Amino acid sequence: MIVKENLRSGLILLITFLLLCLSAVVFPYEYHDSDSSAYHSISQKLARQPLSRWGSPEWWGHGDNVGYFRDHPPGIFWLPAALVRLGIPGRSAPLCANFLYLFLLLYALYGLLRRFGGPEAGWAAVFAFVLTPIFVQYLMRANQELPLALAVAAGLYGLSRQEESWRYGALYGAALLLAVFIKGVSALTLSLCSLAFWLVISRKRRTFLLILSGHLLALAAMAGFELWYRASTGGVSFLQAYLNFQGGKALEAGFRPLVKAYNLVWYLARTLWFAAPWVFILIYSLFRSAKDKSGLLRERFLQLTLAASALIILFFSFFDRRADRYIFPAYVLLTAAGAWSLVRSKQSLRRFLEKRRALLPLTLGAVLVLMTLLRIYFHTYHYRFIRLWAR
Repeated sequence: MIVKENLRSGLILLITFLLLCLSAVVFPYEYHDSDSSAYHSISQKLARQPLSRWGSPEWWGHGDNVGYFRDHPPGIFWLPAALVRLGIPGRSAPLCANFLYLFLLLYALYGLLRRFGGPEAGWAAVFAFVLTPIFVQYLMRANQELPLALAVAAGLYGLSRQEESWRYGALYGAALLLAVFIKGVSALTLSLCSLAFWLVISRKRRTFLLILSGHLLALAAMAGFELWYRASTGGVSFLQAYLNFQGGKALEAGFRPLVKAYNLVWYLARTLWFAAPWVFILIYSLFRSAKDKSGLLRERFLQLTLAASALIILFFSFFDRRADRYIFPAYVLLTAAGAWSLVRSKQSLRRFLEKRRALLPLTLGAVLVLMTLLRIYFHTYHYRFIRLWAR
């Protein structure tokens, strides 16, 4: 019975994914944000290059830039370029890739919440994330935020089940590789979440060794990529240019405590908007728990999400460049924490979700299709409403 239910859910979500990809192909869509526009252009041109050159993409004149693209590792280009080679139109391929990352993120988020709160908490977190401002904004993008959030959710899920099978340890390693090749230095987001997991959930030698070996694997993979990059470019270094660019931009103003404090407040304010309304439900639940002494803060999942989100926000507060997207995984974790706390406190909601579990995949599919069509419409004709308080 469970296998049949899982197959039915998987089929519904597969059809939903195909419908979203079809909408990206059929309806006119232009990339307005600079990152998506650049990544779409580079991916389309990279698809025409031999695979030996896929490690060293160039700007190819986009935005009047020339030379090699070394702002980030090239992982964000590979899936869209592969889809172009499979026949997906170049304009639509990055959106189809984004949809795939999205569905994998929702699946990983469901698995993580199910691990700590049951299937009802998993479904609640999935619907909660779909109904946030940050989801609406990044539903139709071609940049790194969804795959990075996927890496964080999948990495935490792998850690939470690593004692059951070697496959979950492999999942953690794959999540680190995805984060490194998609977002480079920002893969430290997953490192911080792993630290929070080790401190809060499983302070065991086995967990520590898995985290350590995963990071050594990621470093070895990046070293191998550097060799590939130099071989394909005639000796040009990727890491030297990349680290100089990222480090210089992030730390150019030096250490000014008031600026760092302002950054912290700035990011905290962003969480109130982009993770709304679930972050407010989380705050209310914490205050109510402190009043009635229900012990909410003693729950390990809540400790994990709060600790991981705090580490992410503090980490990026130390850098001079600010952007909403830098703490994207924190929005996902705080939203999940809000949904989890609501299911924990409202048994009526848990029973509601349990009784309607068979309808939830179909409901999610309908919501995603409707939101995508509305997103395309507003993006095309009323773009200013999509960019509420965004950088």
